[in-house]
Amino acid sequence: MPMPAPATPTTAQRRAHYDDFVAHTRNLCTTPRIRADLARGQGRPAKECLHIHRYLARPVAGWGARRAHYTVAALIALEPPNPHAAHSAPRGPQAHHATPVPWHRRPNLGAALAQAAAGRPVSAAALERKLNTLVHLSADHLHPLLPGLANQLLHTGCRPDWAVWLSDLALWDIDRLAVASGWLGAFHLDGLDGNRDEQEH
Repeated sequence: MPMPAPATPTTAQRRAHYDDFVAHTRNLCTTPRIRADLARGQGRPAKECLHIHRYLARPVAGWGARRAHYTVAALIALEPPNPHAAHSAPRGPQAHHATPVPWHRRPNLGAALAQAAAGRPVSAAALERKLNTLVHLSADHLHPLLPGLANQLLHTGCRPDWAVWLSDLALWDIDRLAVASGWLGAFHLDGLDGNRDEQEH
C-alpha cells in the first residue's frame, strides 16, 4: 500500500509515492477481476470511475491529481498478466539495478515513443506527429488517447515507466509546457537514455 500523504509532500516523497502506487496497482492486477475493473477506467474522468474507488481511493487520498492516478492505473492494467514475462524489464527503484536510475534519467512518454520509433523511420514520423498533437491537448483530451498509445508501446515491447508518466500527468494542469518540453526533448534528443530536465513537483 502506498504511504499516506504528508501535509506538504516534498518532491522526493511524491516520487516515492508514484513508485509505490505503480507497485500497488501491479499487485492489484494479479487478480483478473480487479485488473478488468481498473481497465474499464481507460480515458475516463475519475468521477465516472465509480467501480475503481474501492481499490484506489485510499492509496490516492491526500496526494491530489486523482484523475492522473486513475488513468495510470488503467494503463497498468493493459500490461501482460505476468509482468515478469514482458519483453522489457521494469524501470525505476523496483527494477533490479545495481545502481538506482536517477529520476531525471528515467524514460518519460517522449522517451518511450523514441524507443518505439527506433529503427522504424515510417513509424518514427507517425509517432512524432502523434507526440506533437499530444503536447497541445488539455487533460480532458489527452487522457482518453493514452490507452491506445500505451497499447501501441506495449505491443512493440516497450514497458513504459508508469511512475514517471504519473508524475507528468499530475503536473499537466499545473505546468503543461514543462512536461511537454520534457517529452519533446526526450523524443528528439535523448531517447531512452535521455537527460530530461528535472521537473520539481
